[in-house]
Amino acid sequence: MFNKKIFHKLLSHFTSIIFLFLVLALASCKSTGQSQDDSGKKPGTLKSVTKNQLTKHPDAMLWQIDGTAKDGTPSKVYILGTYHAGDDRVLEFPECVSNALEESDRFCCELSSEVWDQLQDKMQSLTMKSFLTDLSHTLIDDLTEDEITLITQFIDPQTLAQLVCFEPWVLNNYLQPIVMLAADLDSKKAYDVMIMDYIATQKNNQGFDGLDDAQTQLDLIAWGDWDTQMIMLRDTLDDLRNLEVAAQDMTELYELFIKADEKAFADFYFKDFESEIKKHPIYEEYFDSLLSKRNEDWAVKIADYLEEPGVTFIFAGCAHFVGSESVFAYMNQNGTLEY
Repeated sequence: MFNKKIFHKLLSHFTSIIFLFLVLALASCKSTGQSQDDSGKKPGTLKSVTKNQLTKHPDAMLWQIDGTAKDGTPSKVYILGTYHAGDDRVLEFPECVSNALEESDRFCCELSSEVWDQLQDKMQSLTMKSFLTDLSHTLIDDLTEDEITLITQFIDPQTLAQLVCFEPWVLNNYLQPIVMLAADLDSKKAYDVMIMDYIATQKNNQGFDGLDDAQTQLDLIAWGDWDTQMIMLRDTLDDLRNLEVAAQDMTELYELFIKADEKAFADFYFKDFESEIKKHPIYEEYFDSLLSKRNEDWAVKIADYLEEPGVTFIFAGCAHFVGSESVFAYMNQNGTLEY
């Protein structure tokens, strides 16, 4: 079954980096309102009645939006949906992606290059803020003996003794990369990493913009109160109990990504959402924050890029660009995209 547990693992390309930052830290111790301009038009809404045109390249999760900039010249936005881990098959870009990268004038990721430079400090700060000030009750008191036994199959008791002194999300994020490793996927072999390297080496390290600010993603990483974080942790533990099945689910989704099968990817990705929300209603709010609200905000930002002359290349998690509440669906609702 592919459900919210895998979904949370694919939140961003931070998973392996979070893991490293937690090690360092331990060792050292609904819709967003949109403003209107003077004409009363929402930002990101085209001044022209002509909508931007969306097409998808068949050989990759690469979409192309052709439009007209505010100065009347042509504009273009490429959007590459990424999978935040990979294998040797993605060490070279498909030709359509290579051509799009070469053509592009500016770049945009989920977080800007400036935020990436600050990420280690932000993650260490977030982790240390989650340290429990009252150690009379720690995570160890809420875990069952069976759960502790399961966890110690993957991390040593000394590390666990440190991790239980933090809020549950810290242990959860420490454990989550295990499924990715069991699926023989590597976070260093991902389009996100490759594109960042490409910008640094082939585009004079010009940097890239961000669709999110840092706080948006940090809030999602440490989302929810103690009880909600315990639900999420136990979902991860369910994955570890059924590691072979969880790894196979991740592998199947990755194969659909490699095949660039947009519909099959969406069907597989979202198939268990309703049952998971029914089981844990709090997930409806979480999924809304994780996808819907961000997609709505991104739709406005991408439309704004289309009003700028030149070519923009955006790379971000593939799930944001498929399904009924995709970024493209919100752009279509806003009247800024036709497909």
